[in-house]
Amino acid sequence: MKYPSRIMISLAASLLVIGSVCAKDRPNVVVLLMDDLGYGDLSCYGATKVKTPNVDQLAAAGRRFTDAHSPASVCTPSRYNLLTGRYAWRTWNGSSTLWANDPLLIDPDRFTIADLFQTQGYSTACIGKWHLGFGDRNQPGWDDILGPDYNLPLKPGPNDVGFEYFWGFPHVGQFPHIIIENDRVLNLDPNHPLKITPDKRAGFEKDYLRRPRSGLAAALGQSGPDEMFYKHKDLSDMLTDRAVRWIEEYESDQPFFLYVAHRNIHAPIIPAKRFRETSEIGPRGDFIAEMDWSVGQVVDALQRKQVLENTLLLLTSDNGGVVRYQPIEYAADHGHLINGPLRGQKTTVYEGGHRIPFIARWPKMIKAGSTSDEMIALTDMLATFSDYFEFELPDDAGEDSFSVLTALLDVPSSRPRRNVLVNDSFSSLFSIRQGPWKLILGQDGGGAGELPHLDAEQPAVQLYHLGRDIAEKDNLSKLHPDRVAQLTALLEQIRRTGRSH
Repeated sequence: MKYPSRIMISLAASLLVIGSVCAKDRPNVVVLLMDDLGYGDLSCYGATKVKTPNVDQLAAAGRRFTDAHSPASVCTPSRYNLLTGRYAWRTWNGSSTLWANDPLLIDPDRFTIADLFQTQGYSTACIGKWHLGFGDRNQPGWDDILGPDYNLPLKPGPNDVGFEYFWGFPHVGQFPHIIIENDRVLNLDPNHPLKITPDKRAGFEKDYLRRPRSGLAAALGQSGPDEMFYKHKDLSDMLTDRAVRWIEEYESDQPFFLYVAHRNIHAPIIPAKRFRETSEIGPRGDFIAEMDWSVGQVVDALQRKQVLENTLLLLTSDNGGVVRYQPIEYAADHGHLINGPLRGQKTTVYEGGHRIPFIARWPKMIKAGSTSDEMIALTDMLATFSDYFEFELPDDAGEDSFSVLTALLDVPSSRPRRNVLVNDSFSSLFSIRQGPWKLILGQDGGGAGELPHLDAEQPAVQLYHLGRDIAEKDNLSKLHPDRVAQLTALLEQIRRTGRSH
């Protein structure tokens, strides 16, 4: 079955608006995706060294999930998973991240969650960190080393995968430090064009194809007028202000889907001046406080607009927190457990790399102060909302997405629920979870900077029962060879068939 064209999506949305079920009676949906927020970083998840009152209020008024996951433990794949309902390791990018010189990862013909909301008559907007690439290699101005020409329209991009409006930045930490609105860089000066510059060392261009993309990104630079580039210390304020203004300026009678991809608490950890030294655990705690303030600003804007009570608000993270990275180690040294009781960190396949906070608030449908221990994943949002709207996804969309509607809203669903989860690490080490059992196909976590090794004295794989061992300390693979074989075969089937169900 072919994906619905953009024209057909718009037509379906128009028909729905004039149909018997009016789209304006449906809730607004706001997704707040935090960056590198660990399972133990919020006081409503047990943190005692930081205070997150605004996030805590969301949890108190809604539902807190204790077994939520990003199927990936790094930035780009997690965003692809969320928007497409498909594991990112199935794409040409694999398990890695994209940078300024990479094309759009999402095929413009692929049906996304933003497309789904458009079919239901929603306005759609994305504000914040994109990190999914721009353009394609066949477009005018494309450079095999530097990627798209940022002085030209950046198409395809967010506007071509379901978002009517986009304001944001390519990624965080690497060049270029630019803001893009829809498909154009803001503050471009035709007399002083933006230039992405490669490493000037001899042999750079010749060696390019053998370099990891992350290494190339670190070697890129930028040049242009100063007003074209943001400063990291201002970025949280900038995206918060833009999200608030978008809500305040929204005038349509139709509901909206707003995806806010935050920059906090991703490095570089540079909180605004007013948040510095406000935490007892140092800069990372200050950055968490800034993030919590930002959440409060968005909630207040919804309240002022008088739409908060009919808004389903989801707050979560793209992956686990970073533990071993200065100055982040300072937080752990002072008694703050970034990923709570979990083993591992961002980029690893251990629980600390991908088990994430997930909070849902919608007073009309979600019981205040409730919790859920059902296994859910960011990948599940596409199937869940299609279930809510009673919309049948194309056969070749949401291949790894399961409906978690019952866990989210306590309403019945006849669609399959998630019982299996595949995770991959930055170095493409896979794990598979079925019920409480988790198999890792290696001896470590597969994180960035970890050299694969094989200790002949130890089992070649890791098997854990998360119901009894959430910290993944007791490797049971030798005791349960049949379970290892069964999970290995199941993982191979999911990889071979191209879908999870």
